[in-house]
Amino acid sequence: MSHQPDYPQYPPPQPPKRPWYKRTWKWYQTRSRRTQIIIAVVIILFVLTSAIVSAMTPAAPSQERTSMPAPTQPAAQQNSQPTQAPTSTPQSIHYPPTTEADVRGLAAEGDASAIHEFHSESVGAVGVCPQPKRLVTVDPSVTGQQLAEDLLAYFYAQQLDSSCGSVVFAYHNQSEAADGPYTAGRILLNVYDSSGAYNNDPNATNLKYTLTLDTGGVLTNQQEYVITY
Repeated sequence: MSHQPDYPQYPPPQPPKRPWYKRTWKWYQTRSRRTQIIIAVVIILFVLTSAIVSAMTPAAPSQERTSMPAPTQPAAQQNSQPTQAPTSTPQSIHYPPTTEADVRGLAAEGDASAIHEFHSESVGAVGVCPQPKRLVTVDPSVTGQQLAEDLLAYFYAQQLDSSCGSVVFAYHNQSEAADGPYTAGRILLNVYDSSGAYNNDPNATNLKYTLTLDTGGVLTNQQEYVITY
């Protein structure tokens, strides 16, 4: 009797399983008609609900869009600093005045309302080039530089810088005007033409102005300043 070799024993091959969807379909076919309708309705409702929810949900921004680097500014713009407007340096007020700029600067600091006019007339070549003449009063407490500022403020506010010349006599009260010379101050503007004579042409050019500013009365503590321009 011959000896047969031992071979390993393997289980018989199993038939391959059907895919799940085929098994599901087979299961579905074995259901009753009513059950099949209910299952179909449930599936349709599920699909419609999923589609509606998906349509109403806003799409999240893509990674590519959110990760885009911010645009870089030009180097000139990055390094630029806000430019500050240059501040104008206020002109210093010179007293006693020596130039036209000085007298106008003093006028800008003065108070024209402190000067009270009580008489006005025209003198000189009245029919050709009249010279305004004003009589005014000012409080005795206003003296020195403040008096100069107020008189000049009144002078320019009344446009007395005429090409024909002008004069302002200042008193502490009106009654002093009848007694004699001014008691508080004076501004006298003489204007000369190109030949050096008093100007009698209101439209002339190349004129020379001499402004005499007096603070104080003729018979008291008078200070006189002469400015030519």
